[in-house]
Amino acid sequence: MAKRRRAPATAGAALPLAAPVAMLALLMAPSCRADWKVVPSVELRETYTDNVRLETAALAHSEFITDLAPSLLIVNEGPRLKLNAAFTSHLYRYSDNQVAGNNRSQRQLDAHAKAKLVEDLLLFDGSASIAQRAISAFGPQLANNPYSNTNRADVSSYRLSPYLVHRFGNAANAELRYARDSVKSGNIGFGDSVGDTVSMNIASGAAYRTLGWGLQASEQHLDSTRGGKSTAENASTNLRWRLAESFSLTGAGGYDKYDYQSTGGKTAGASYSLGFTWTPSLRTSLQASAGQRYYGASYALNASHRSRSTVWSLNYNDAVTTAREQFLLPATVDTAALLDRLFSANIADPVARRQAVDAYLRTTGLPASLADNVNYFSNRFLLQRQLQAAAAFNTAKTTTVLSLNATRRTALSVQESDSALAGINPASLNDNTRQAVAALSLNYRLSPRSGVNLVASSTRSESLATGVKSTARLVSAALTRQLQPKLKAAVELHRAEGDTLTLGGRTYRENALSASLSLAL
Repeated sequence: MAKRRRAPATAGAALPLAAPVAMLALLMAPSCRADWKVVPSVELRETYTDNVRLETAALAHSEFITDLAPSLLIVNEGPRLKLNAAFTSHLYRYSDNQVAGNNRSQRQLDAHAKAKLVEDLLLFDGSASIAQRAISAFGPQLANNPYSNTNRADVSSYRLSPYLVHRFGNAANAELRYARDSVKSGNIGFGDSVGDTVSMNIASGAAYRTLGWGLQASEQHLDSTRGGKSTAENASTNLRWRLAESFSLTGAGGYDKYDYQSTGGKTAGASYSLGFTWTPSLRTSLQASAGQRYYGASYALNASHRSRSTVWSLNYNDAVTTAREQFLLPATVDTAALLDRLFSANIADPVARRQAVDAYLRTTGLPASLADNVNYFSNRFLLQRQLQAAAAFNTAKTTTVLSLNATRRTALSVQESDSALAGINPASLNDNTRQAVAALSLNYRLSPRSGVNLVASSTRSESLATGVKSTARLVSAALTRQLQPKLKAAVELHRAEGDTLTLGGRTYRENALSASLSLAL
C-alpha cells in the first residue's frame, strides 16, 4: 500500500481553520447581515407505538413517547454568501423509564454554505450534517420512528473547501481546490475517517465555442481508524464538439489509481468514454456516455426536465466509492433541491422558497435525500452501479414526489476491515449486494389551512453472495391544520413492517399514532 504523504502539521491545521475564520469575518460585514433570515421553532409530539424497538410480535413492547424538538432554520441569499442551515434537537421521554435500546435524544443538522472571500479569486464551499444512518442493509430501515436505535446510528460529517479561481480572458477558466472532510459515527465497527483532497480543473472559455476542452486532476489521502490509510489519484481530459446550438458530441480519457487492498482485481488503469449532450431548452437537458474503466464497462446518464408544475430526473452512474463518501456527498436524489426546482415557478424569492421546502419536508417526514436508506455501514471500497428516477408534481390542490432507486454494490477491497461490523453474520454478506427502493409522498390541501399527507415506501435488499434477503415497508397518513399563522397541529398514523437478518429472518411490525403541535417563534 502506498505511503501517505503528509504536509507539515502547522500547514495541515491552518487550512481547515483558515476558511471558517475568513467566513466568520465575512458574516460580520453589514452587507451580509442584511440578508439573514432566522426562523426558530419548536414542536411537541406525543406518540403511542405498539412496538417501540421493532421486535418480533412475541417481544413487541408498547410505549407512550413524548418528543420535544426545538429547531432553527437559517437562510442567507446575499451576493457574497449563500447559506442554508437547518438544525433540530429531539428530546425523548418514555412512559416506561426502564425501556432500553431507544434514543433519549437525537440531533439533526443539514447545512451548506458558499462564500466569496475575495472577489474572482478566493471562494469557499462548506457543508455539515448530522443524521441517522442504517448500519446494515439487512436490518429494519429508517422510517418514521426516530426514537428507535435498532440498526441505526448517528453519523456526523463536515467538508471545508477553500479554492482559487482565475479566468484567462476568454481562453480558459481555472480552479485549484483543497478539501478537508471528516465522517464519524458512534458505531465501533465503522471507522472514523478524515480525508484531504487537492484538485485542479481547467476548462476552455468562450473563445472555444465549437471545440471545447477540459483537464481535471485530483489526489485524495484518506485515513480511517478501520480501513487504514489509502490514496486515490484521478486524472482526465475531455473534449466537446458542438455540432448544433443544442447538441454536442463528447469524449474523455484518463487514468485512475487506488491503493486499497484488493480482493484480486485491478486497482488502477486507463479510462475512456464517448457520448453526447443535448439541451433543447433551459428546462430540458440530456447527457449520456459509454466507455471503459479499469473495473470494466462504464456508463453514465443524466436527464432532467422541468415545466411549470413538474420536475423529472433520470440518472445512472457507476464509480468506485466508499460508504463514508456516500454519507459525505450522497449519490441520491436531493429532496430539497428537487422541491426547490418544483416550487420555483410559484415562489420567486429564494428565502421564502427555502422556508416552504423546509416546511414541506417537516410536514411530510421526507428525508434529506430520497432513497436515503440505500447506504449502509462498510469500511471497504465498493464498485457502485446506481439507477435513480424521480418526479415531482404540483397542482392547485396537491404536491406529489415519486422516487425509484436501484443500486448494485460489489466489494473491491478485502473483508478484514468490516470484521467488527459483520458480528455473527456471514463475513461475505456485503460482498455483492443489490437494493431497490420505491417511495411516494402526496400532500393534498383540503383548504388553505388544512391538508392530508400520505407517504409510502418499500425497500428490498439482497446479498447475492449469501442469498440473504430483507424487505421493509412503510405507510403513513397525517392530517395537518394551521391553527394560527405560526401554530400548526397534526395527527399521524403510520405502519412499518418487514423481515430482517437481525431477527433471524422473522418479521417485525409497528403501528403508531401521534399528535403534534408546531410553533414558529
